[in-house]
Amino acid sequence: MQERDVLDLFLVAVLAVLTYVEAFGLADPIATVDEIVAIFAGIGVEVYLVLGGLFGIVFVGYLTVYLPKKDASQPVRR
Repeated sequence: MQERDVLDLFLVAVLAVLTYVEAFGLADPIATVDEIVAIFAGIGVEVYLVLGGLFGIVFVGYLTVYLPKKDASQPVRR
């Protein structure tokens, strides 16, 4: 991994911890995990289908637009 990748992962981890503490405090972590699971279980299946569809559209766009341009810009190795 490059130094920038390690820094980015560290910042994401710090942000996740700060968001967790802000949202749920430092109370009983088992009860908090149960609350989070209950929230995700309570979301309708339609929301998951829409999010999955959006992810699919972005992924196919990445495969068909970005990757061919990236591949074309790299010199051929022989």
